[in-house]
Amino acid sequence: MLLGAAFPLMLQIILSVTFIGMTSSLISTEDIALSVVMLVIGELFLAGSYVVFGRQNGITSVRKILNHDKKVEIGSKDREAVFGTGEYSAYKGFAIGFISCVPYIIVQIIQCAFPNTFCDFLIRYAFGWASIPLSFVNGISQWLNLLFVLFPVIVHGVAYLIFAHREWNKLQTAQERWKSVSGGK
Repeated sequence: MLLGAAFPLMLQIILSVTFIGMTSSLISTEDIALSVVMLVIGELFLAGSYVVFGRQNGITSVRKILNHDKKVEIGSKDREAVFGTGEYSAYKGFAIGFISCVPYIIVQIIQCAFPNTFCDFLIRYAFGWASIPLSFVNGISQWLNLLFVLFPVIVHGVAYLIFAHREWNKLQTAQERWKSVSGGK
């Protein structure tokens, strides 16, 4: 799950540093309309990336089930075969999305409890996807920024579930075709 969360985390930071980070600069110029447009486009890019990674993580986990079954059939003593690691579970899609947000959660909690310029910089530029949307509202608690963690968690989890089930159906159909062609073997 950590490996599955690594790439979404990196892309989340890259998008925040580049595209969404520009929104932070625009807010200071008081061009709210352009800031909102940039923010929405950046959040859509983020959602798209989480769909892509959720899709890939879901497909990979379903394929691992098939590999696990083959390894068990031949009596492999491989650790992955014995413990069934990496296989599909519905909660993993949401857990991977959550794990990719843990660095932001830690920095946000530190910033809320002990405000400092380093955490403020990280939150604004590395995690702008979560901190900038509420920055348009004056006097709102920074603790509410933690609610934006739900966005990537839900997007990744739903994509994981949908594409894992599609892959499972595709593999089942292929297996049934193979059995009908090979005479049920």
